[in-house]
Amino acid sequence: LLAVSNAAVEKPLILHQGGPTYHMVTNAAIMLCHLLNGLHSNRMSGLKDNGEMEAALFEEILDTLLAVRKLLNIHRRKLPVRLRCHGIPRPNLALLAGTKPGNDPECTSIFSSSGQLIDLGDTLMCGCRGCQGFVLMACSPCVAAERALAAKRNIEADAYMEDAMNEGGNSVGWNTDLLDVGDFDVEDDALLSVLSKVISQ
Repeated sequence: LLAVSNAAVEKPLILHQGGPTYHMVTNAAIMLCHLLNGLHSNRMSGLKDNGEMEAALFEEILDTLLAVRKLLNIHRRKLPVRLRCHGIPRPNLALLAGTKPGNDPECTSIFSSSGQLIDLGDTLMCGCRGCQGFVLMACSPCVAAERALAAKRNIEADAYMEDAMNEGGNSVGWNTDLLDVGDFDVEDDALLSVLSKVISQ
């Protein structure tokens, strides 16, 4: 995500290429917004120690997002309305006044009222359904389809196991007719003779 955004910042003319390049860069910026919101919520929760590496990553992503957001907004204004992708909302930088809620009561109240560093509910949505999934589901349409398919399979497997338990009380769902092999009332010598004939043939 950072590589795509930095490439667009370094060479803005790629946004004018034919095809979905502009939409891909915009959706990469949207994914950076989701990532920033997650990192910020980890910082504010204080449930785990945030090391220097995570703080540096947060600063790098924030700088990249601000740069690519400015670039995308300038490009977006030049396009007809039907060709425009998302209008990315501005980060609420007032939330960055304190690193943890305990440090500043005013920052705590701001955080509890708004919740996220970047409120993606204020996004001006693209008309393309594929692009909308990046904002609403925080993933690409392919990943969303894979998740839906996996959830459907899990539901079907649970329903099958439940039906098997209700029908025969067999928790595994095996066919009990296959387990009924009859009684072996034959003597051991007779069985050994049959086996020896089979082996000899």
